[in-house]
Amino acid sequence: MSEARFVLKAEALEDGSGWRLLSPAVGFYAEAPREGSTFRAGEDCGCLIVLDRVHRLVMPDGVAGFVASAPPERRHEPVGFGSTLFELRRAADAEGFGAAATAAAETAAQGLVVTAPQAGRFYRRSAPEAPVFAEAGDAVQAGKTVGLLEVMKTFNPVKYQPGGALPEQAKIVRFLVEDSSDVEEGQALLEVEAGS
Repeated sequence: MSEARFVLKAEALEDGSGWRLLSPAVGFYAEAPREGSTFRAGEDCGCLIVLDRVHRLVMPDGVAGFVASAPPERRHEPVGFGSTLFELRRAADAEGFGAAATAAAETAAQGLVVTAPQAGRFYRRSAPEAPVFAEAGDAVQAGKTVGLLEVMKTFNPVKYQPGGALPEQAKIVRFLVEDSSDVEEGQALLEVEAGS
């Protein structure tokens, strides 16, 4: 499949707190951003598949904020021209948004997080009925699989890799994203602490 780009259409919300981002064509909406993701004008925010051609969706000029709606349940959601893909709110309008962003920045600054090697959908198990790869409290070391990352229908293991601030032996403190969540490259997936 070849790639092109579509700039999303933005429609102001009635209360002035943000925008509805609308589909520019009929197709299948994919790689929907997760709730709470932040975007600025010109940034990539998903894709629309039209007749087997992938069109990257781009945030329009003058629009910035955080996603205030949950992504669709389907990975490839059928949409029509002008369908609402998601709502974006101005960051200043979000109660607690600044505190959540600060907490996430502090966790990342500590360096004791495993991050996504690329954008995709993160899974904690290999199949819906399978056990999770790892849980909070589990010990991890180099090469331990902690999840899967789906990118264009290809599943790649996410492994614990010590280095930088990450210790050789660690214990999982908590997962920072839900199972089946869409994640961005470099996003923190789980927090760890030094362990034996």
